[in-house]
Amino acid sequence: MSQTKKIPRTQWPVMWVVFGAGIIAAMHLGKLPPALPEIRADLQVNLVIGGWIASMISLTGFTLGLIAGTLADKLGQRRVLITGLLVLCVGTTLGAVATTGSLMLFSRFVEGLGFTAVTVTGVGMITHVTSPRDRKWALGIWSSYLPLGFSGILVGAAIVLQNYDWQFLWILSAGLTLTWTLIVVLVTKNWIPQTNEGAESWSLIRSVIECVSVPGTILAAGCFGLYAAQHVSIMAWLPTYLTEEYGYSNLPAAAIPAIVLLFNAGGNWLSALWMGRGVKIWVLLTIGAIGMGCTQIGIFSANIPDVMRLVCAMLYGIFGGMIPAAALASVSIYAPSPAHIGTTSGVIVMGTNTGMLFGPPAIGAVRMATGNWNDVIWLVTTLAILGALCGLASRTTERRARPYKI
Repeated sequence: MSQTKKIPRTQWPVMWVVFGAGIIAAMHLGKLPPALPEIRADLQVNLVIGGWIASMISLTGFTLGLIAGTLADKLGQRRVLITGLLVLCVGTTLGAVATTGSLMLFSRFVEGLGFTAVTVTGVGMITHVTSPRDRKWALGIWSSYLPLGFSGILVGAAIVLQNYDWQFLWILSAGLTLTWTLIVVLVTKNWIPQTNEGAESWSLIRSVIECVSVPGTILAAGCFGLYAAQHVSIMAWLPTYLTEEYGYSNLPAAAIPAIVLLFNAGGNWLSALWMGRGVKIWVLLTIGAIGMGCTQIGIFSANIPDVMRLVCAMLYGIFGGMIPAAALASVSIYAPSPAHIGTTSGVIVMGTNTGMLFGPPAIGAVRMATGNWNDVIWLVTTLAILGALCGLASRTTERRARPYKI
């Protein structure tokens, strides 16, 4: 019997280094908000274009998430992960030399190629190197890559921007990414994937059809996408909101969303803990969406004390954090087979990138049209209601699902 037929125990070094790669990828999302006012001034772009710059990194995941996931299944998770990190280096270097909004948009698109490759393969590699007992917990840890990476770079970028320009921040990000790429190469060179990785037919279209034909996958992706539309929009625009409305400087304007993101990571881990104790995925998706909707009313209401607004923001982070962990854990439930893990992950990533792509410019457009940040309440609460409906609808599909054994 091949030693890769069944993994007797979790390969924790591989799991943690892949988790670190996710944090690095999230860094390329989070480096923008503190620098966005300066970038808009230097490149002379308005709020809507600024919103597209914030969300352009998600365009690739929206358009190519399924393909990236299927290629990861066929070409190998490790190879695609390393390539994704290198593409992130190229994209952020292009951004550092951008002199127009168009060039910056293109550089963010290139970064999106790398971001998609890393986030799709991260789920697949962790699924392949964890035992059934550890898998939901490990995927819950993985789901916190975004808030941890985003919050860390928010504060780090604000500190850097106090002494240097945004171009230096972009070059520094490229250097950190290249360093972690080398670490990934070394740590994962002897990783043990499943024997069926890349073993099935190269029919990309068939793999995609088989995965999107599972209703539970679509509902989980929809819930994740609606979450992302709300969460990334608030994280992208909150520093600008605090600067415009309250005159905050870069550091405190970045510190507040960073705190929210840390609570979001706590929600990720809490969700993983509850799943390990038997709580159903649809329950966590639904509760998370309802909680996000309620707390956003407090965040954007004009007539509540600032202390209560901060409490709402922290609770918003916790409720929102329940959704990514649950949605990503659904991959091992809804994937038709272990050979479809990457493609199913691609569906989930496409969902979340859809929200990340359209959310920030939509919020920016509402702000421009109304002239008031408080008027975005109706938009974000509508998204939260739709997310709760997706979570409730997935109850039946989860009950009928027949998870495979790895």
